[in-house]
This record gives sequence, structure tokens and C-alpha cells, in this order.
Amino acid sequence: MNTPSARPALTARLVVLATALLGIAQACWGVGIGRDASASAAVLAPLTVLAAIALARVPRLETRLAVVLAALAQLLLTALAVTIGLPGEERSPIGASEVVAVVLSLAVLVLVEIDRRARQRHADG
Repeated sequence: MNTPSARPALTARLVVLATALLGIAQACWGVGIGRDASASAAVLAPLTVLAAIALARVPRLETRLAVVLAALAQLLLTALAVTIGLPGEERSPIGASEVVAVVLSLAVLVLVEIDRRARQRHADG
């Protein structure tokens, strides 16, 4: 199973898994589990889960782009919330949910890049 042809499939599955975990975490934060309810998390959660499902079904550039945009949106919103606060809200303290958001978002982005490199290596030979 450690053949070069299996590596792109494995990394793609890891991207889907990390994205789905991010979407589930966003859904929890959207309804107030783990921290105060967040409207931005409630909006991002279904989009992130749909991006993960789309990537699992059709692993193409467009679906990877949706995954990257969902992860970047969460990363940027978290950074904004802990630095100056979201519009109309005070600055959020750095807690466990913020750390999880950053770690999952960065994991998705890193895994997408690892998957891209594995696919490129597989295509080259």
C-alpha cells in the first residue's frame, strides 16, 4: 500500500478528514459548544463540510480551492477575533477553541500542499 500511486489517494483522504473535522468544530462553535455561539462559525460550518464532501467525491483543483478558502477564512477570522475583535465584538481571549481553529486550519492548508506535491510527483513519474 506504500506504492507511489497510493500516496496521492492517502494524502487526499487526509485533506478530506482534516477539512471535515474543521467543519464539525465550526458547527459546534456555531451553536455554542466549547465557547459562545459564533455566527461566523455557523456560516462557515456547512460550507466547510460541503467542501470536504466535494473534495472526497471529485478531487479536482476547484474543490481543493474551496477547501483552501474555507480553511483560510477560519484562520483569518480567528486571527481577527483574538487581535482586534470581530466587528461589533470585543477582542476574544486565546482559549482552547481558538487554538483548535488555528491548528485545524493550518493542518488543512499543509495537507493540501502535501497532496499537491504528491500528485505532482506521481504525474512526473
